[in-house]
Amino acid sequence: MSRKQSYRRRTALLALLALVLLFGTSLKDSLAYFTTYTTTRGSARLALGPRSELEESIDRQTKQIQIENTGETDCFVRARIYAGSLLGLAESEIVPEGGSSHWRKDADGWWYYEAILKPGELTNVLSVKIEVTREMMDLEIDNFNVVVVQESTPVLYREDGTPYADWNLSITSEEEAGS
Repeated sequence: MSRKQSYRRRTALLALLALVLLFGTSLKDSLAYFTTYTTTRGSARLALGPRSELEESIDRQTKQIQIENTGETDCFVRARIYAGSLLGLAESEIVPEGGSSHWRKDADGWWYYEAILKPGELTNVLSVKIEVTREMMDLEIDNFNVVVVQESTPVLYREDGTPYADWNLSITSEEEAGS
């Protein structure tokens, strides 16, 4: 081997060694970035939205419905009442009690409580009067169900400070959002 080839090999080897040392020292910092972690302890309470509970009582053929805000924030509530087709429930048989009851039936079939419900407060009573019809007596029906579905949504505010309810608002977890 000639002296020139030996010199080139040694130069290439030294250059390679210099590159390895240069990148090797920065590689440690790079690996530290990708492998560093920390642990933590503790918990934080997370309120995802308002909570409400339905309170029902029955007095003869009248079901009395109230909704309580059991959450920690103000909310709006609504209720929908379902009954079997044999009941023959009419519009006039679902009646809000009291002169300023705040209950309003909308075209979508839901009863909306138009006042803001503060934490711990109850709505005014919404009564469902069940009229026993001749058809029910002829069919010898002695029991039936009146199902009440209730929902709540947080109070939102427009720019001018006017409160409103967004009944399409939903809270999804990260798992649901990713799928």
